[in-house]
Amino acid sequence: MTELKLSIDNADCCFTIDNAEDPTGATLTRFDGNLAEFSLPSEINYEGSMIPVTGIGRKALMGNRRLQKLTLPEALIQIDDWALAGCRRLREVTMPRAKLGKGVFQDCEGLRKIRFSDGGSEDVAALLSEVARHDIVYLLDLPAAGSAEWLRQWDAWLLRFLEQSDQEGYSGQVPCGEEDYGTSDVGSYESGRRREKAERCLLRLMYKESLDADLEKRLADYISGHTKGSAEGEEAWQMLLKKHPEEKEWYQAFAVSGGLNGQNRDALLADIPEEYAEMKAYFINHGQSEKKTEDFFAGLAL
Repeated sequence: MTELKLSIDNADCCFTIDNAEDPTGATLTRFDGNLAEFSLPSEINYEGSMIPVTGIGRKALMGNRRLQKLTLPEALIQIDDWALAGCRRLREVTMPRAKLGKGVFQDCEGLRKIRFSDGGSEDVAALLSEVARHDIVYLLDLPAAGSAEWLRQWDAWLLRFLEQSDQEGYSGQVPCGEEDYGTSDVGSYESGRRREKAERCLLRLMYKESLDADLEKRLADYISGHTKGSAEGEEAWQMLLKKHPEEKEWYQAFAVSGGLNGQNRDALLADIPEEYAEMKAYFINHGQSEKKTEDFFAGLAL
């Protein structure tokens, strides 16, 4: 193979050329750039000929600390192992339905949407990013993503997680110590599991494509059962306040799914720091709207 170095949008990129004498494609093997957004070109110039970019090599963009939005060309066929792993600020990827290697999106903790070049719904883009971040291999079948069967399998994966004990995995992580898992206390571990469950429930309630009504109710019940003032714990509220306090779609979904109610409204508002004024204003207005509705029906009863 022949190596080719190019500067693309002020980023240093290295490619390998397949079959240099009669090239059929190029693979990006290294990306060194301080860009928040990057679009990989569909073709590159190699000795006067335009060669399609068909692959991204092993660890090619691994650990990039700046990249937030990535667009990949439609000619792309293969993304190799850990190509984007550790890109912690990466939020959005637009890509074709390419073949994925191992751990391509491992530790991409900020990932929120994986969109397809050929279209598809925002619901699928969000749900796909969730399984990509957790490297759920059988759900990373990109040609199938968005199909009725894929959505059924996604919901089955969610249900299995929801039904697991909150101590699942605890015994295996204790010997590793606090430096790896944040705590060796069983109560804290269980609380962390409930926060994860609440986050995944709320995500599915935000992106409802083909969501069964019974499952929707079960997910909403989990949120309302783990909100401020709940006897089962407040992890849904803790998760929202810690991870998504400035994302309107998240706190809207939390409120309408039963996280905000007439009994806990004042306590929720007291918890919200002043820097999250938009969330506080939404909760105030939402609560007032609910009270007006309750007063209206109470008046009818009279």
